[in-house]
Amino acid sequence: MEWFDSTLNVQYMHPAEIKEGMRWAREVQRPLGPGGSMQSCTELTPVWDIGLGNSGGYYGMRYLFSLKTGELRSAQDNDRVPVDPEILPENLPPYEGTWITNEPFGFHDHKPGVIPDRHWYENSRALEVWTAEDGRVYRLLAYRSHRLFWVCRWDKGAKWFGPSRETPDLAGKQFDAIVEGRGW
Repeated sequence: MEWFDSTLNVQYMHPAEIKEGMRWAREVQRPLGPGGSMQSCTELTPVWDIGLGNSGGYYGMRYLFSLKTGELRSAQDNDRVPVDPEILPENLPPYEGTWITNEPFGFHDHKPGVIPDRHWYENSRALEVWTAEDGRVYRLLAYRSHRLFWVCRWDKGAKWFGPSRETPDLAGKQFDAIVEGRGW
């Protein structure tokens, strides 16, 4: 018996077959009611970006999948991944290009020993600011010590960060890609 809901169109696929807009399936526990009982459910989350990396082992390539929530999932070349292969318009990324600003504000705050995103943001200054035609605002930020740099996006009231970079050149390349329309 499969762990996922049999009424869903979940199939096991090779990582190379997965496309943006397909939904990654995983088993989660949801409360049944106020008594604390939990029930297994299938959660489907759209894939918004796909990358490749070296697996560091004997299994070939490693596929990296960024989900709509900002989570990162990976699969080896010899894996099979549970996904709903149907691509619906509402599950596609909202903008063209590489998804650079892929971590929602507060994404790391729940991890022990991690400095909250608010601290990084409040102790940073904008080196450059750019506004897209649809109102998205991007800022190239530098932490007060100028040892970390990243791009931040304001999008319909929500803040999203790109991965931090140790040099302004690397973060600047991300910012330039966004301004040129190759990223978001």
